[in-house]
Amino acid sequence: MMSTLPTYVSETPPTANGAAAPSSWAKKGQDPLRSRHADPRRGQPSRRSRDAVIKIASRRDELLAAFRLVYDNYVRAGLARPNPYRMRVTPSQLVPTTEIFVALSGTEVICTMSLVRDGQLGLPMETIYEEEVSRLRSRGIRPAEVSALACRQEGQRQTLPIVIRLMSLMAQCAQRRGVDQLLIAIHPRHARYYQRFTAFMPIGEERTYATVCDNPAVALALDLNRAPIDHPRLYKRFFGTPYPEKLLRYQPMSEEFRSELIPVVAASCAAEIPSDLKLLAVA
Repeated sequence: MMSTLPTYVSETPPTANGAAAPSSWAKKGQDPLRSRHADPRRGQPSRRSRDAVIKIASRRDELLAAFRLVYDNYVRAGLARPNPYRMRVTPSQLVPTTEIFVALSGTEVICTMSLVRDGQLGLPMETIYEEEVSRLRSRGIRPAEVSALACRQEGQRQTLPIVIRLMSLMAQCAQRRGVDQLLIAIHPRHARYYQRFTAFMPIGEERTYATVCDNPAVALALDLNRAPIDHPRLYKRFFGTPYPEKLLRYQPMSEEFRSELIPVVAASCAAEIPSDLKLLAVA
């Protein structure tokens, strides 16, 4: 699934629907993740940002809200078609090796992303990057895919610190689960942004991605084992403040809830549900 950054009111980072990155970053070489708005201890981020609760989604209402938020973002960006459920759920999000992360403002989900570890259905991006992912496995590398990043449309000051905190929790959970590399499939216009500011490196050429309405995609990877050496600032950003044990604990989705979501998956993907997923859901 193609990752999409949240939309900001001003100084908008690139979005998966092809919106241009702000010229101010390109000209000044500014790293938005190191700007004064990115650190809650500096500048004046809103109370909504400071007080947001970052966690692995475990409750039914949190998961449903996350699926609705992704749906809204993807339909708006032209990455998904409308469906009567007004939710976007993919087969990979229903397997036990996937975890869905959320940021909560009160009871409202204001940001979400999914970490899809290699498991029963493999990785979503293998539909177009099967050879690239297989090469990683053949080298003993344990990959996971980051997908379904979506946030409420708010200003950069409110949203960016939340995204950073959510990515930090996700990265720490990935490392704890034994993941060696994080993979993403993104619009090629934004590959340089990810390479420059999040240290992802290309592993696959541009291809058409049917999962996101035939938008183009490129594959990138971040080596978590090399990050402390090759990208110490990035590593400190994500791992400098360890999260407590209770936040890193695995939170599986119930089998009953997975079964309820099967029709939503069918409506979201407009494709046949994998037989393995059906068996898993009714087991």
